[in-house]
Amino acid sequence: MYLGCPINQSMYPSTEASFDAEGASISLQVDPTQFHAMGAAHGSVYFKLIDDASYFAAQAHVTDGYLLTVSMNLNFTRPVTGGRILCCGKVVHKGRQLLVAEAEIKDAEGNLLAAGLGTFMPSGKPFSPDFGYRL
Repeated sequence: MYLGCPINQSMYPSTEASFDAEGASISLQVDPTQFHAMGAAHGSVYFKLIDDASYFAAQAHVTDGYLLTVSMNLNFTRPVTGGRILCCGKVVHKGRQLLVAEAEIKDAEGNLLAAGLGTFMPSGKPFSPDFGYRL
């Protein structure tokens, strides 16, 4: 479902991902098509990776339907101008109605590029093959 999503196929074709009950890992190759005017990856690249990794870490704990992102807080720590970056997410709180997950993006040398914390809630929308979900 994740890799087949239209935005990932068109904007981030080098994306690789793995998801399990422990968390989510998403990586992508940074290239100049993702740069802002100052020659580094735009914050939207960081945001998408952190939102996706924290979302899918949380989604692993909900079995009856999709989640919605309620809020997201990001901290940018360092620019990146190329190479493969890796974002790892994990759940830090699971309540009755809300899940909280954190994610970090690091470069190949292990430098922290950005970190974020997301809050998610059940959408009420059950899983469906129409959205690419497969058991």
